[in-house]
Amino acid sequence: MRLALLVLLALLLHACSGGGGAPAAQTPPPATTCPIPVAKASPSFSADIVPALKSSCGSAASSCHGGAAPSGHVSYAGTPAQIHAQWVNVAPANAPAGWVLIKPGVPAQSWVIEKVTKDQPGGGFGTRMPQGAPALCTPTVDTLSAWISAGALNN
Repeated sequence: MRLALLVLLALLLHACSGGGGAPAAQTPPPATTCPIPVAKASPSFSADIVPALKSSCGSAASSCHGGAAPSGHVSYAGTPAQIHAQWVNVAPANAPAGWVLIKPGVPAQSWVIEKVTKDQPGGGFGTRMPQGAPALCTPTVDTLSAWISAGALNN
């Protein structure tokens, strides 16, 4: 029994030390569907909204909504000012008529909120986002809604 514990301890120490070989390549942190774990009442677009979107939906390098040629209909690549210009009062490519990606002051008429909160957004226009991942957590959605309610400012 004691020998088995010593062998187990040695294996654990070896695994935790990296095995003594070359250092492992640094991998980016996994995407999260709860980038804002505590809702913010007065969020900033550049400090809160953009980082949350990039960590859950699209990094600058790759993913559905990141990179030079995103597979999603909306890109989260670029500066906050570029993303804001592509979002606010812009008609989405894949939504029923009358929607805009972000309607300042009206989260319920903002396609982004519809897409992250409904399994059948717009009555069947695609699926809930992020696709194939758990739903965005409530504090993140609440923060996004608070930003839209406050006028969707480019702040």
